[in-house]
Amino acid sequence: MGVVPDMQAQGRPLWSSDLVLSLLYKATFLVVLLLVFMPLSALIYGSLRTTAPGQPVGEWTLVNYANLTSSGVLTTIWTTLWIGLAASALCVIIGTALALIVHRTDFRWPRTLTVLIGLAFYFPSFIVAMAWIIIGAPGGIINAILRDGLGLEWIEFDIYNPWGIIYITILHQVPFVYLTIRGPIIHMDATYEEAARTAGATPAKVMRRITLPLLGYSIASSFILVFVLSIEQFAVPALIGIPGQVTMLATQLYLLVRFSPVDYGLAAAIGLALSAITGAAIWAQRRITQAGRLTTVTGKAGRVTPIKLGKWRWAANFFCFGFIALALLLPMAILLYTSVLRWFTANPFNGIYTWRNYIFMWESASTWSSFWNTLLVSGIGAAIGVALGLLCSYFTVRLKPAGHSVLDFITVLPFGVPGIVIGLGLLWAYAYLPIPLYGTLAVIIIAFVTRFLPYAVETVGGQMVQIDRSLEEAAWVAGATRLSAARRIMLPLVAPSVQGAYFLLFMAFFREISAAILLYAADTKIISVSIWAFFEQANWGQASALSVAATLIIFMSLLVIGWLVPAGRRF
Repeated sequence: MGVVPDMQAQGRPLWSSDLVLSLLYKATFLVVLLLVFMPLSALIYGSLRTTAPGQPVGEWTLVNYANLTSSGVLTTIWTTLWIGLAASALCVIIGTALALIVHRTDFRWPRTLTVLIGLAFYFPSFIVAMAWIIIGAPGGIINAILRDGLGLEWIEFDIYNPWGIIYITILHQVPFVYLTIRGPIIHMDATYEEAARTAGATPAKVMRRITLPLLGYSIASSFILVFVLSIEQFAVPALIGIPGQVTMLATQLYLLVRFSPVDYGLAAAIGLALSAITGAAIWAQRRITQAGRLTTVTGKAGRVTPIKLGKWRWAANFFCFGFIALALLLPMAILLYTSVLRWFTANPFNGIYTWRNYIFMWESASTWSSFWNTLLVSGIGAAIGVALGLLCSYFTVRLKPAGHSVLDFITVLPFGVPGIVIGLGLLWAYAYLPIPLYGTLAVIIIAFVTRFLPYAVETVGGQMVQIDRSLEEAAWVAGATRLSAARRIMLPLVAPSVQGAYFLLFMAFFREISAAILLYAADTKIISVSIWAFFEQANWGQASALSVAATLIIFMSLLVIGWLVPAGRRF
């Protein structure tokens, strides 16, 4: 393994400890290699073929890549890029402003707002999109109010356009920016700001000349990450873009696979093009993160004096709680309202109320199956992902055997591969393998573990790198094997981050849809896919009822896991 052999202890040869670790390292390397490169290599293969997955007849071709330069695909690439850039810029501005108000002023409810923003972060994007479609579609609530309530028939609000996609993306991704910027703001060295204030600088000038430049690396990193999340997402562009004929790369890939005329080869080429864009962005983000470590944001100084909001307090409160209302409270209220209607009407006084949507959900075997499938995928998949992430972190951060840098690189790759691309790659891969995995929960778990493995590795490795090696070395000197030291010293110390990683992956698996949308079968639907199917059929009532139930399960899971897993409260 490239490590120093263990000495003997208690009269037994300890080479067996190194042997176990060596075998474990090789097994981990092989599993990660298969998870990451199988869908990607299958996608490359598919992009060079003229046939659909699983069909032996076909020819090798470069036509699929040539078609990437067609006017339609180039327009889609441009649409994807400008929507991603616009959404990212607005998300960073709003999210940073929220974090600065909460943590750099005398805002009165910082804890309450942080909890609400955390809930908005875990609120699935496709559920937010569905709620706002009910509100802002041509036949939705806003137009009914304008037309029937105010008599303004000449005004029509339509969310089915690029700015509708940007708007929903902002509501869903701003909490991510807030949570990533919050830490650097809290731990920022306050010396510079206090010195500027002592010199007579106004709060606005301190913010512009000191605070924001110190946050520059964090803001740039968040911008790139939100850009990646914006262009790789599937549900929001599909729900809003497809009816509005606004095509992004992820939705074009879906349309090429799901609707006639199907073109799996072009879809594979588009998936690789999208992965190349997101991969380049992730590379840039990691370079910025490494450069940012040289800045003086240490948190060594005392707490900064909060900026007094004064007469601007009402504006700050309106801005913060207004965002929560748009991103969390209003969508939930609309879904609750729609779920108890027999037929949709924008006027609650004209509505015919019923519990039939919930009764149908309670009595539906397929709905119960989707709930159990989701819990199985989330519970078992998160455990597998965390175990694999723990092993990867231990080998790449602590032991560093031969080839560990290659393993580290492979584990990072899924950061730059969109979920729907992983799903399409697995569709190609398992169509040719003699393993009956397609259409099973196992392949969905594989897709989810592959997609979110970097999250587990980063979460566990981030704490593992901070643990002094002298603790393990002391155990080795005392006669412990490397395996025993890892079990008795390292594992208890990283237990909080392992628990936090499980919490993070469980919630990510529970709400994921893009990696599963091409892989499910009739009996392996998960909640997100079931909601998608109801909404696609224009069954707003049933989709809303299932969304309400799913959201309650998510929030209850947050509470239960937060109580059982204290480390998860930080995520």
